Amino acid sequence: MNKKIFLIGSMGSGKSTIGRLLAKKLNLPHYDLDTMIEKQQKKTISEIFQTYKEEYFRDLESKALEKYSMLEKFVISTGGGTVLREENQKIFKIGFVVYLSISLDAQYHRIKNRTHRPLIENKDIKTTIKNLDDIRGKIYQKVSNAEVDVSNLDKEDVISNIINKLH
Repeated sequence: MNKKIFLIGSMGSGKSTIGRLLAKKLNLPHYDLDTMIEKQQKKTISEIFQTYKEEYFRDLESKALEKYSMLEKFVISTGGGTVLREENQKIFKIGFVVYLSISLDAQYHRIKNRTHRPLIENKDIKTTIKNLDDIRGKIYQKVSNAEVDVSNLDKEDVISNIINKLH
């Protein structure tokens, strides 16, 4: 079994939660890129976007991905946009990439009341997530080794699905 696991997918697909639970189940360290960046910068992702803009955040994200991917074993929960950069797509090739896909309706219900989502703040959420999915969906599918549709699954079923795909 590959011990370098990357979780990719849209905001609200459960990358952070599933990453933490999967890592615990597999006895691997877990790294959440957004959390690591927030700790390093001492700012929320929204504050980073507001202060420095998205490109600066993507630079931080790429550096964090490169740093943690050099470790021997891990589960890394990426940000929704991590896949956009080719340099990050190359890093994914060293491990096993799981795409946590989610229907637009399920995604909307998960994120509609959340704050600190810079790409959807002050916007029509349904339109924004549809537009992001149009851009990112094909990339998620292209770079992943496996896909798990999380729309109607509980956390335990998602983790079981991932573990089955790892073997």
